[in-house]
Amino acid sequence: MKTAGVSLLFALSSLSLASGHSQYCWTEGMQRFEVSARGTVEFADDDRDVKSLSAGGYFRVEENYLLVLDGRSYEVSADGLGHLLRTYTYHGHSGRLDSQGQAWLMRVMPDAIRRTGLGAGPRLQRIVRQGGPAAALSEISRIDSDESKRIYIEEFITKYGLGPENLQSVMLQARRIGSDEDKRDLLSSVAPYFLKDGLREAIFQVAGTIGSDEDRESTLSDLVERDPASRETLKLAAKTAGHIGSDEEKAKILLKIADRFKGDREIGRAVLASAGTIGSDEERRRVLTAVLAASTDRETLHETLRSGAAIGSDEEKASLLMQAAPRYLEDAVTRRAFFDATATVGSDEERRKVLSALLRRSGLTDATLADIARSAKSIGSDEEKAGVLGEMASANLQSPVVRAAYFEAANSIGSDEERKKVLVQTAHHAAGSPEVALEVARSAKQIGSDAEKAAVLVEVGTLNRPDEKLLDAFFAAVSSVGSEDERHNILSAVLKRPGLTKETVIRVIEAASQINSDEVKAEILTQVLESPGSDDPQVRAAMKKALNSIQSDGEYRRIMSAYTKR
Repeated sequence: MKTAGVSLLFALSSLSLASGHSQYCWTEGMQRFEVSARGTVEFADDDRDVKSLSAGGYFRVEENYLLVLDGRSYEVSADGLGHLLRTYTYHGHSGRLDSQGQAWLMRVMPDAIRRTGLGAGPRLQRIVRQGGPAAALSEISRIDSDESKRIYIEEFITKYGLGPENLQSVMLQARRIGSDEDKRDLLSSVAPYFLKDGLREAIFQVAGTIGSDEDRESTLSDLVERDPASRETLKLAAKTAGHIGSDEEKAKILLKIADRFKGDREIGRAVLASAGTIGSDEERRRVLTAVLAASTDRETLHETLRSGAAIGSDEEKASLLMQAAPRYLEDAVTRRAFFDATATVGSDEERRKVLSALLRRSGLTDATLADIARSAKSIGSDEEKAGVLGEMASANLQSPVVRAAYFEAANSIGSDEERKKVLVQTAHHAAGSPEVALEVARSAKQIGSDAEKAAVLVEVGTLNRPDEKLLDAFFAAVSSVGSEDERHNILSAVLKRPGLTKETVIRVIEAASQINSDEVKAEILTQVLESPGSDDPQVRAAMKKALNSIQSDGEYRRIMSAYTKR
């Protein structure tokens, strides 16, 4: 019941102060108390009576029982010159302040004074004069009213030049203020006295007891804005923010700190620790992105990536990782943190965006390129997977580790069209590398569609090096093409390449001899006769053997006619 009465006390006080009057009321059991005043009041040294009032002012205290209409009241008023007139009323009758009235005042006045905070300035001055700061602290500890306790604490801190020990002691009393609004207003008022070395922690401990998320954020923001250059203030604010329940309010203050911390390792760690308590994916991403933007510290990058991995939304997580990509560092710890986070992106589209962003980073090592390929392999969508590998096709695939990871990913593409796109791009960018061309040919052989397979082999057809493994893989892929028209297109494209070796021409002749259609076979062999080097004895021997496989007399004569015209 007492708590409810105190709540009513403040509602009435706030209402009446607007008109220059103060009014307070509260209940204790069946008793109801009301205090009203106007002007400046000063109380007697023993707190049992009014000592002085400003001209035209008054002070009144009244006690009633809930089931009784009239109780006791005591009123002191001042005329225009400040002379006091005292009136005591008991059960509706005014009379002399007898011994019972004095005993009643002795009981109710100290409580009324403490609850209302009226006359706090002169009263506190008298208490300090008589008993020093210790007496003031003792009196403040007896005050239960939040508003009154705030008034006394604020007066004590701002008027008496307290040393560090007393300042810390009075803040212990501030923690006992129940009203978040009063606590917030107090901290705003006394902040300049505590934003100093050795005292900051005391004010942040009080700020940490504010229950309202909005009021706590407001208080922390105020402290940060007052002391933005202090590492300790920013660190304490970040730690205190971790206990804010609202993700929005928590993110709001952490973003302000992130804008000011200038990459400081300890502050960054505190911000990240509090950011880890944010449940909202969007708000956590916003804070982590701000940390990334402000930090150049390697460890902060690692912790940001690890915190980002816990974001549930693929879109928000990918957004963070794309922001992190330009800041990617080539070391084992960064690489693991980045790709561990990337592995938690379930959306194929979003993962592709992340890997594409990293591929735009210059100077990537073989280890990173291999990890990009491995991450791409786990993408379910052939289109998105091919998108990553297509962008990677221009990278250096000479490293066995990178090449193995790349083609393992390419071979996992189920779509013939998408695999063709990747292999054509790869062959185009690595035409001078027999090792890459070898893997392209091997991968192309697995394509089911003859048209798609042929498109890849036509691109690979720059075979101007006598590399036996490459030739074997290429013509094995050619032999796997079921369509004779497509096989013709491949072999014809090979013969048009400049700088063909004798070994390649012989392989073309051997591949042509395996074609069932005499017409198609004859076209290829005729093209061979028109190519440089056809007079080589080994080439002529291969041609003679191929001619024996032609059943059509007409096609045979066509070839022989071309042969005699050379």
